Amino acid sequence: MIVKKSFILIYGICETPKIILDTFKTNSNMNAFNRQFIDLNDAPKDIRIGDRGWLEVTPDQLLQFEKNEDIFIFAKEMILSKTHPFSKPVRNALVSYLNWVEIKSIEFQASNKGAYSEALFSNSSQICYSAFLPLPHPKIPLCNKNGEFEGAANFDLGFHIAGNTYLISFSSGQFIPKSERELRQRLLNENDRLSLIELPKPIENLEIDQNYINNLISLVPVIEGFRKVGNLPHGLYYPPGLDRLN
Repeated sequence: MIVKKSFILIYGICETPKIILDTFKTNSNMNAFNRQFIDLNDAPKDIRIGDRGWLEVTPDQLLQFEKNEDIFIFAKEMILSKTHPFSKPVRNALVSYLNWVEIKSIEFQASNKGAYSEALFSNSSQICYSAFLPLPHPKIPLCNKNGEFEGAANFDLGFHIAGNTYLISFSSGQFIPKSERELRQRLLNENDRLSLIELPKPIENLEIDQNYINNLISLVPVIEGFRKVGNLPHGLYYPPGLDRLN
């Protein structure tokens, strides 16, 4: 049995990170980026909403959407479904971020007509897929020198951009158990590709908490760069044999 070294980020609702870790360590065929976790040693440089792994639309599902915009609405709903029902700060942060992505994509479409050779990829709802995927409730398991699980450092939100993982905490002013603080500090001390970002809790807003977005961009400015013209913005449907378009 091949046992892999553990350095994964589990995201979404998960009460038993040890089980996910054990599955990862003993399964050599799992993709580096899937619906439950990211292998941070082998993950893509950037993880975007349109990347294969966290969600893929099947042909049958595709037939249910009347227009392209409906697919991105579905993507937003699936991202929000990965949050705990009572985690309002995380949910508020996701709503603000995803609405901001849509607004910035519309602005990009208006000011960069012809940036992509195909009209489909210049559509604002398609450009949204280039935005970096927000990772709700990220947690990173830690093991001792013998590879035995010791606990998981928990955060509120995460992004993986340019090979770095940004871990966001909305716990300012709230009590954090000593054991959790120690796990976080140990994790950050051992890995220079991880960054802890402290942000105030976003407020509940049907559209955007602009203060939250401004604070996020000021501390993680690379988030704004999703609109740079590069790879074509892929969607969530990956026909067999079709690699990411370049």
